[in-house]
Amino acid sequence: MTATEKGPPAFCRSDALDSMLKGLTSAEVEQQRVAGRTNNVTRTSSRTTANIVKTNLVTRFNVLIVILAGIVAVVGDLIDLTFAFVMVLNAGIGIFQEVRAKRTLDRLTVMVTSDVTVVRDGQRHEVPVADIVLGDCVCLVIGDQVPIDGDVLECDGFEVDESSLTGEADPVAKGVGDEVRSGSAVVAGSASIVATRVGDDAWICKLESQAKEFDPAHSELRNGIDQILRLVSWLIPPLGGLLLWSQLRGGSSTSEGLVSTVAGMIALIPQGLVLLVSVTMATAVVRLAKRQVVVRELPAVEGLARVDVICLDKTGTLTTGRMSVESIESFTPDGADDGDGDGEGEGEGDGASSGDGDLDGESLLHLGLAALAASETNPTPMFTLVANRVGEPPPWVVESRVMFSSARKWSGVRFIGHGTWIIGAPEVLYARVRPELLSGLEQRIGESTAKARRVLLVVWNDSVFGPDNGLPADLQPMGIVVMSEELRPDAAATMRYFADQGVAVKVISGDSASTVSAVAQKLGILGAERYVDLRSFEGRIADIAESMTVFGRVQPEQKRELVRALQHSGHTVAMTGDGVNDIPALKAADLGIAMDTATPATKAVSELVLLNGRFDLLPDVVAEGRRVITNMERVSSLFVTKTVYAAIFAISAGISGHAYPFLPRHLSLIADLTVGVPAFLLGFRASNERCRPGYLRRVARFSALSGSAVGFVTLAVYGLLRSSLIDASLEESRTGATVALGVCGLWILYRLVRPLDSLETLLIAILGVAFCVMFAVRPLADLYELHLPRPKGFALTMVLIVATLALLQAVLRRFERRPDLLHSGVKKYTPR
Repeated sequence: MTATEKGPPAFCRSDALDSMLKGLTSAEVEQQRVAGRTNNVTRTSSRTTANIVKTNLVTRFNVLIVILAGIVAVVGDLIDLTFAFVMVLNAGIGIFQEVRAKRTLDRLTVMVTSDVTVVRDGQRHEVPVADIVLGDCVCLVIGDQVPIDGDVLECDGFEVDESSLTGEADPVAKGVGDEVRSGSAVVAGSASIVATRVGDDAWICKLESQAKEFDPAHSELRNGIDQILRLVSWLIPPLGGLLLWSQLRGGSSTSEGLVSTVAGMIALIPQGLVLLVSVTMATAVVRLAKRQVVVRELPAVEGLARVDVICLDKTGTLTTGRMSVESIESFTPDGADDGDGDGEGEGEGDGASSGDGDLDGESLLHLGLAALAASETNPTPMFTLVANRVGEPPPWVVESRVMFSSARKWSGVRFIGHGTWIIGAPEVLYARVRPELLSGLEQRIGESTAKARRVLLVVWNDSVFGPDNGLPADLQPMGIVVMSEELRPDAAATMRYFADQGVAVKVISGDSASTVSAVAQKLGILGAERYVDLRSFEGRIADIAESMTVFGRVQPEQKRELVRALQHSGHTVAMTGDGVNDIPALKAADLGIAMDTATPATKAVSELVLLNGRFDLLPDVVAEGRRVITNMERVSSLFVTKTVYAAIFAISAGISGHAYPFLPRHLSLIADLTVGVPAFLLGFRASNERCRPGYLRRVARFSALSGSAVGFVTLAVYGLLRSSLIDASLEESRTGATVALGVCGLWILYRLVRPLDSLETLLIAILGVAFCVMFAVRPLADLYELHLPRPKGFALTMVLIVATLALLQAVLRRFERRPDLLHSGVKKYTPR
């Protein structure tokens, strides 16, 4: 063992170090506890339950609904209070969703560890993790999770797994004075560390606090509906006041005027829209759950459908993470390949030792690799694969060694009588390779990395390690270990799908940029040949975020910077991740996706979790999101069209002072047949239309055109029937207006559903027949007070309706030539 592994020799130890190794005294522990410097972590989310309930209940929209419901309860029929029930359901769904998210965040624990050993008063004690105080001497052994941030005081073969913190897969050796972060795990050796940051000040707890910040998924659909509801809530008071004033001025009693006013205001409210969106999204969540895709927030269903850039890690997403040794190739100056017994060339290691001179290059390389692997007390997966390939190790004796670290990117062992053998990343070792051998070596390695292979370089030197365990000079290449990573069988097809859908793919990895680029090219990712090594990049990430496709040697903090740079350029970004180090970037992304191998904390902050790790399910998630978005855009158009013509009716009646052209039951009948029932069924129809920004703009444009046309033709029919030309009664005029509103409503439904399949054709036919039955069946006609006007009035009514719809058809057809201006026909798709 070297001094780096065990700590300084006794004669070098200071009194301060000896004091820290003896730990704090009981009095010092109590002093730190009183001062609050303990490892007790505050575990709360950013919102209280009371705040969530208040936010969902006390809204301008809900207050108006409660006022209208109170008026109806006092002066009207209680059966007309059904609209208030929809408000209760909307608020209930919102409260349930946010409370569930709060509980998930409250249960979030990045670290899972049992009691830990500390040294106090010179004696070892087992204490709960929460009882550790600042300055405690904490003893760690293999299998422990590091509970605090600290500095190493003393160690023996100490290695930690920081993969969930840094993304670096290989264990990291720690020496005296090195920092150890909370959340890492001990995978080899033992150590004593002094606690430098505890509780909420620890690095992992600061990261956990970021994860617990409630950040609802961005939803253009939800935001658009919120704007619609906000506009309606501002319209209700002035229109309601105007309508009430006109009804009272026209001779209606106070109770009649209030009921008519409430009827007009209820027609303005798209009361079922929010509920229907929530139900449709919940159905999509259930469908995805059957495919082992967990959706943490309902709005996340539409997230992936709107994404135009997806950031992926290589390992676990594009590849399975399983490696295999493809070949072991010895190196000679002329580039001859003695790998795996295929060549007879002489190696350059003839002078390795007096006993090695008669070996060929391949045999000597295998001996060196076997000795390197056998010297590892806790071999990495890479060394295990190499050991299985090269056979039994030679009886070489270890003189000294330098263990692997993420900073060095290499490890080495000096064997007595056999020189120093080193294995590591080629780009790190190149600087010490003999110059006359470098060009041939780079060419050999470049050929392998171009084929998406991971290459480790093996070098030899007869000298000892350099100062501070650095690399010796004048290294002699002995050979390379070529490893291949298994590609996910579903990755290529999924990449083709995203390319077809116009979604750009960015590959972010801690591995070599050239190797990652080769993997990406093998999978057919567009632009995969454009790569950058962020370890050596000195510019701004924002300057290359758009142009580059592959980002290698990425540090954790650079991931979030890359995501934000893409968002700043106007992109909607999704990101996959599985480590704690991915949490900031996952939260910054518009949609975070966790794989099945992710840590609990990473899953808790992601909107989507792929439980079975099947990346090929993302196209199905996109399809579900598109189904929801496309259908809800059409449903929104139905509801907002109703709001537009209801506002026109209210303004007209308020200004003219004439009787309101409908009874509340007339509006209920039309709303059920042309909005309520079809909207519910439309929410579940198949669709795979590509999502485009501008949802609210298209809904507003369609609703303004259709709602205005419907409102004016209905008022025209009502005015014509009330005029001296026809002289129809009030009941006949209201019935004519109901006919006009119903026919126009069914035609708008047809326009939104096109192209029709057999079921949708049947639906519209049934609704049309039901509408006619209301007039033909006398008990129903009497219940709804429907009395058709005389033939002359009815004929003129139909002429007005047909002329208006023909004009509206021509106007809408012009807009539909621009899909970004108005939604058009729907492409059907059935998820797998």
